[in-house]
Amino acid sequence: MADRFDQFTARARRVLTLAQEEALRFNHNYIGTEHLLLGLVREGEGVAAQALAHLGLELTKVRNEVELFVGRGDRAVMGEIKLTPRAKKTIELTFEEARTLGQHHIGTEHLILGLTKVDDGRAARVFKNLGVSLDDARAEVMRLVTRRATDEPVARRPGAREPAIVIDGKAIAAQVREEAKQRADKLHERGITPGLALVLVGENPSSLSYVRSKGDAAEQAGIYSDMFHLPENTGQQTLLSRILDLNEDGRFHGILVQLPLPKQLDEHAIINAIDPQKDADGVTPMNLGRLLRGEPSPWPATPAGIVELLHRSGHPPNGKHVVVCGRSNIVGKPVAAILMQKNERANATVTLCHTGTPDLASFTRQADILIAAMGSPNAITAAMVKPGAVVIDVGNNWIEDESRQSGRRLVGDVDFDGVRQVASAITPVPGGVGPMTVAMLLSNTAMLAEQQAGRH
Repeated sequence: MADRFDQFTARARRVLTLAQEEALRFNHNYIGTEHLLLGLVREGEGVAAQALAHLGLELTKVRNEVELFVGRGDRAVMGEIKLTPRAKKTIELTFEEARTLGQHHIGTEHLILGLTKVDDGRAARVFKNLGVSLDDARAEVMRLVTRRATDEPVARRPGAREPAIVIDGKAIAAQVREEAKQRADKLHERGITPGLALVLVGENPSSLSYVRSKGDAAEQAGIYSDMFHLPENTGQQTLLSRILDLNEDGRFHGILVQLPLPKQLDEHAIINAIDPQKDADGVTPMNLGRLLRGEPSPWPATPAGIVELLHRSGHPPNGKHVVVCGRSNIVGKPVAAILMQKNERANATVTLCHTGTPDLASFTRQADILIAAMGSPNAITAAMVKPGAVVIDVGNNWIEDESRQSGRRLVGDVDFDGVRQVASAITPVPGGVGPMTVAMLLSNTAMLAEQQAGRH
């Protein structure tokens, strides 16, 4: 492993040196995850140290906690000391975190992200005993990382308001996809290959491209996928029969019907035909009912992606006022239902606005977190946003643009350039919510395969 340490930044290497010093300070003949944590705190300047300071984990607190439940050795340690298996695992995960973020160096941010993945180590116990969850620690690091934080301090312009941080949906989606792949790999070890059936009716070029991209992403995650492409004039009974066949097909643990469907088809009847135990997009009445009741179920992929974006970018909704614009069955209603739930990953006060809402701006200006899922290009302007709000743009609208070779370009429901001058964080279109939708579909499929494997 020594040659791999060449990829470490100077600050990351210093963390390892400080971890060894902390081990010797406690007369420990090993370097464990608790010593790595102490090294990250002591380093004092990198992204990890900034995150830990924001979380209230200062050196004396952490040292006292380590001494309390680990204790000190009886005598001074002489000679070389080595990493424990869990510390080695942390280092390996550090490289995975860097790869996931598309980075070729190892900084303190990657070290702490790796540390948060080792949930059975002593560092995890320190976090817990000091009242900080691993999810919160990870979210704080990702908040700094998505601000383009590096191991060098960033100077701010005196007196100037900084534009909103752009939440990188591609980077966060890459993490979720990697996690789905790891779950698929564990299923492979049991002789199970997760399977996803993708059903498309018609020749809409955008839908065809989107379904193919989902299939490609599934294959990259170790999930078997097959597309069932039916002609535009497919009848109701033909499509229902296909779905019923897929319900019985043991190759597939998840089924997704690409919407919208051609006009001659009854969308509600088609969705209702999907076996809830294979509902990869969480849209059947049974699963939406479970969602509303707070019971375990696959969530619709886009709302699930929004929740992950908020947490992993360091903007948890707990205690916040969330305003959702749009009441569709696949985004607005379910995301509102998720965020109002009584649990630490939700617990928001939610206002749901729609086309019948008078004076929309009077509601949106109250939002700590504003979610725009209206299907109307650039509908949310800077004047409608509270300064410092977090803005999640779910919109996916094509508008004419003569400067483009295609004659059009993709925009969201938010006036990005204007709102970025007011908000504290914002998702772009493309590159924000979109990649998360595909990633959460893979996560749902892995979960459904795990559940079905547990029943047999």
